[in-house]
Amino acid sequence: MAFPFVPRSLRAKVTLGLLVPLVVVLGSFSAIQYARHEESHRQALELLAGQTSQAVENSLRDQMLTRNLEGLRRTLDSIGQGEAIQAISILDLGGKIVFAPGEASVGERLNNLDPTCQPCHRLPGDERPSSVIVDLPDGSRVFRSMNPIENRPECHACHDPSQRLTGLLLIDISMAPLMDPLRVDLLEHILWPAATILAALAVANWALGRLVLRPLQTTAKALARFGEGQHAVQLTVESHDEIGRLAESFNTMAQRIRAEEQANRTLSEALRDQATARRELLRRSISAQEEERRRLARDLHDDLGQDLTGTAMHLEALERSWPQNPETGLKALRTARQLISGATERVYEVILSLRPSALDDLGLAPALRAHAARVLEGKGIQFELEAEALDRRLSPEIETAVFRIFQEALNNTVRHGHASRVRMVLGMHDGAFEAEIIDDGIGFDARTVSEPADGRSGRGLGLLGMRERIEQCGGSLAIDSRPGSGTRLRVRIPIPHAPND
Repeated sequence: MAFPFVPRSLRAKVTLGLLVPLVVVLGSFSAIQYARHEESHRQALELLAGQTSQAVENSLRDQMLTRNLEGLRRTLDSIGQGEAIQAISILDLGGKIVFAPGEASVGERLNNLDPTCQPCHRLPGDERPSSVIVDLPDGSRVFRSMNPIENRPECHACHDPSQRLTGLLLIDISMAPLMDPLRVDLLEHILWPAATILAALAVANWALGRLVLRPLQTTAKALARFGEGQHAVQLTVESHDEIGRLAESFNTMAQRIRAEEQANRTLSEALRDQATARRELLRRSISAQEEERRRLARDLHDDLGQDLTGTAMHLEALERSWPQNPETGLKALRTARQLISGATERVYEVILSLRPSALDDLGLAPALRAHAARVLEGKGIQFELEAEALDRRLSPEIETAVFRIFQEALNNTVRHGHASRVRMVLGMHDGAFEAEIIDDGIGFDARTVSEPADGRSGRGLGLLGMRERIEQCGGSLAIDSRPGSGTRLRVRIPIPHAPND
């Protein structure tokens, strides 16, 4: 949840975070120190008032013993002239002023209900303090001390011995001399913390800008450029603190993203090339189908059609000549039989080229053996087939895919390999069908042929077709070949619930 009064600037937030605690802490310390100074001054005033009261009481006692009332007045007048003493008077037990400097207010009786008297008289007698700070009606403040005058034996000549006290000495000391230093002291306690806070904030802001904000701003700008697609951005790691680790993490992230982008570009190019190759393979496949259909139509028309036409002509000649010339008819019959035998062989060749019947009737190994004999022996290439480890028939889909792969491989060997010997191995191992075909030909560079970039290499398209077939069966195809070292092609197809060999 965002608060509207919280600034968005990091510098402002940190400054506010420093300012508030500093104001609270230094303000509290200043208030405590001011209170201590005020208490110290109050105790000094209390001591001054006590000493003054004691001195006045001693002077009064001497004057009373000698019954020197004039000397008593002069003493009070002298004390009242001091700057610190705002008022001094002697009260009798009824609260009547009997002595005061300059005879001021003599004869007046103080009212205990007066607000200036309430700080003491609102309390029970045993709880009343001997001194208190009083706010006068004119707004000034005085430190008032009330010192009872005890009725000692030397006073019994004039006062009733049964009374414990003879009167009360009241002294008001002005607080102004105290408040002025306190105000100065308070001002100092405010100014020094304020100056300390300002200095601390200035240093903190400088350090914050130098050590934190500038690196963060650099990082923020780099992130902004990175977000705009400029992934080549790199940050300079100036320290090994949290910001430095942040810069290192950013550099690592940027490097990883660049590597992933490069990998994605490579993969995209490979997929694009593969799609191009597949389109070309599809085009070649369609062209091959059409070419195969044209070849079949041509073979059926040129060879089989001519043979059947010739057979029909010889049979017609046989029909005409047999009654008159059996010898000529017999010759025509032999020619017709030869034509039918040749047509039968050509039909069988066409059937084998479309799909060998041995693959459906006998299985993969016999079909491969027959096809290899028909393709290789006429080219002077020796071959061997090992299939002892293949102890079961495979599904028609797998047998067809493997046969077509080996058919393509043998055709490549004949057209490109210049091999003299070919070895084929079929078997079941560890719950999977494995097959390989090895020749001793001239080999090729599998990296440049297996995935043609332009989609135009016929040999590459053949290998791509092999991979397409084997992947449809859930298997894998591996080709190991180097120029001058022959070629080895391995096929592996997992067979569910196949017995382990």
